[in-house]
Amino acid sequence: MTPDEVHEYSPDTNALHTILDKVYFHRLPSYGNTIFYGLGFLALTCLVLLGISGLTLAFMGQNWWLFNPWGIYVRSVHLWTVQAFIFILILHGLVGFTTSGFRKPRRMVWVFGATIFCLALIQTEFGYGLRGDFASQFRAVSGADFWNGAYLGYWLNPLNYSQTFLIHVALIPLTIFVLFIAHYLLEHTYGIAKPYRSDISYTMEAANHRIMYERGLALLLVILTLAFFFHSPYVPSVRIADIARVRQPLVTTTLLQEFDHTSDTATYLDSIDPYSFDTRRVYVVSPYETYLQSRQPALTASGTPPVVTPDAWEAFTHASPDAQRAYIAQAYRFASSSDETRYATSSNPVIEMLQTLIPMTKSGLYESILDNENPSINYTYSLRFLDDMGIPEERAAALHMSTVEWGMVKDETGSVYKLPPGSWWLMPLALSNYVFDLPDKAYGDRDAAEILGLLMIVVITFPYIPYLNRLPEKIGLAPFIWRRTRR
Repeated sequence: MTPDEVHEYSPDTNALHTILDKVYFHRLPSYGNTIFYGLGFLALTCLVLLGISGLTLAFMGQNWWLFNPWGIYVRSVHLWTVQAFIFILILHGLVGFTTSGFRKPRRMVWVFGATIFCLALIQTEFGYGLRGDFASQFRAVSGADFWNGAYLGYWLNPLNYSQTFLIHVALIPLTIFVLFIAHYLLEHTYGIAKPYRSDISYTMEAANHRIMYERGLALLLVILTLAFFFHSPYVPSVRIADIARVRQPLVTTTLLQEFDHTSDTATYLDSIDPYSFDTRRVYVVSPYETYLQSRQPALTASGTPPVVTPDAWEAFTHASPDAQRAYIAQAYRFASSSDETRYATSSNPVIEMLQTLIPMTKSGLYESILDNENPSINYTYSLRFLDDMGIPEERAAALHMSTVEWGMVKDETGSVYKLPPGSWWLMPLALSNYVFDLPDKAYGDRDAAEILGLLMIVVITFPYIPYLNRLPEKIGLAPFIWRRTRR
């Protein structure tokens, strides 16, 4: 077959038993070989590349994809493929919308395809949560607020790395794979959608499989080239120790707020509150007691006789309510004081606990204790502590990553014109924030979740919505899509 020649399909006994022969489209309407009707194969190309690059990243691990040159390249390939995949899915959906390709009996073809698109959007956000950089931290905190607003925070917790990994690497990809098969089987059964207008003429022609593969190869080369020249951005993650070394008063004040149950986590307000744990115990008492317990083995090993370390927490619990309030009030003065030596010999048990924890926060031991208090939820405690200090939002604003700034379109690149682009597909969320002023509302996350959820439901069920499903016919752009393949 020459590049410009397409042979008529002639079944052959052996070919009929091959897999490709059964899954191929062999005859198409005259417009079927155009790029408009080749977008599904390009989406499949991206899906395969996402699977290969994603599994490679998962197998090699976070240090490899963050710091190894080959790992950085594969991570960049994965990011650029996501960009291409979302863009192609949008174009593919627009073709189906414009040509009313969802008409009976093809409604479920649209439903499966639209569901794949919605899952792909959700999948990208869980993917950001696995990168291991600041984007992961900020997107995890922001995503958690979104899912809490959507009443799903008990089951979906982006702060839990293990859960996010399972969802991103296994659950959603398998679901998309099954839906893709169902989508294609229905498409193969019904054939390419025919024009709904009687004045549009067409003929049936042989499918040009060669040009289909050429387009797929061209897309692959473009992605690999872009990934080579424009790497996936990386901003180091933020650690509690980093903040404690340069902004100790902020860390001390936050510790005290956790103890006093006045922090953002302790007073969390949204559709649901999955952070119902006792912040006093998680952030102050438990790390303090862990420190006390760790001292005795070290003293014994060095030959030092065991000593009874005064337990400040026990002293606090035995104090009267009035004394406890006085201790906390004095501790706030300690946290805001620039002269900590005034409290060096303080008998205040709250200050004593804070003075014990401050060096631990600077060394990194404190964050390690938080992450191991409840391994089943991974980094939930440490990320919530960072969020209580306001660090993720503060740094994201400096990097122009906030959804208030048009849906994280810029990500860490700092400019909409830099490559690779950010999550431009979150523009509807940013538009909702702008129009309805959602970030400044107490239940803004709930409202955003309801708006986006409603949009997804409308997109998925579009073929079944009377009057609205006739909108493409009113627009009248279908003849442009139905133009015959140029030879």
